[in-house]
Amino acid sequence: MPANDMMKITDNLLKVYNYAFVEEMPYGFYKPNAAMYAGVRLEKSQYNCPKCKQSFQVNIRNDNDGIIYFSKSRIAQQKEVYQKLDLDFPEDWELMEKPFTYQHIGYCAKCAQEDFLNAAEGGQRINNLCHQLYLQDMLVADKAKKYTTDAVQKWLDTITESSDLTKYDLSNPEIMQELIWIMVLSDTEKVQEALQEYRDNIQPILYEINKLLEKATPAWKAYVARSTSLPESMSDGEYHEYTLAFPADNTKGQDVYYRREVEKSRVEMFISQRRIASIEELLTDVGFQEQWIDMVVAKGTSLKK
Repeated sequence: MPANDMMKITDNLLKVYNYAFVEEMPYGFYKPNAAMYAGVRLEKSQYNCPKCKQSFQVNIRNDNDGIIYFSKSRIAQQKEVYQKLDLDFPEDWELMEKPFTYQHIGYCAKCAQEDFLNAAEGGQRINNLCHQLYLQDMLVADKAKKYTTDAVQKWLDTITESSDLTKYDLSNPEIMQELIWIMVLSDTEKVQEALQEYRDNIQPILYEINKLLEKATPAWKAYVARSTSLPESMSDGEYHEYTLAFPADNTKGQDVYYRREVEKSRVEMFISQRRIASIEELLTDVGFQEQWIDMVVAKGTSLKK
């Protein structure tokens, strides 16, 4: 039975991808001081595409009474962005008192596809391929979660008598989990298909990335996708709990593309990471889903009525 306390391969891949392409600063553990930071009542982030001029907003989670600390350099950057967008930047005293909207300028997915996601060579092509690889890494785990849950539902659909469930000691969580895992492991055909599809998809991507890296410079500038569902640091130095702005929990992530410098060594680290290679590793990555217990309990309750 797959263990839940093992390090998930996809969790590690996500962290390394963010290190290579998204985050640029280390984590710190100090409280911002007034000389370097200013409190801002951050309410929303607005994303503005420079090509199509369309924009959309994402609500920010109301942590710490809605106050996020911005480094003074980040506030200066925001003033420049506000100016580019022909918007009035709040007075200093208003930042803490009135709701603030953080403005981004980045390409939307549609315009990115038209302008640079079809690049055939160079740093942009490497970035695009690494993003494809990252999406495949996450997709295989998502598919496995769906297919294992479908397997639990298929098993429950075959149960027509409450005695088929009550013969087990379902009051014991370990027995219930063991029973559910047995049913999941007896129906893994779709999970195996997803794993094989994943293998087939990532091999040509990895091959092309490695060929391009052979002639790549130590660093390059290119557009990188960043999901709007990710937290963002409002500091240009270290990031920590006082400077991290978290999107609202119901945020549906959209990729926005920004031009930034990418280091070859970080890309090499990302592509060299261990990836899911067996059904056992994939099921371990999925882990036991608490909703499976809810499904069994709901089935048992419906049969007793």
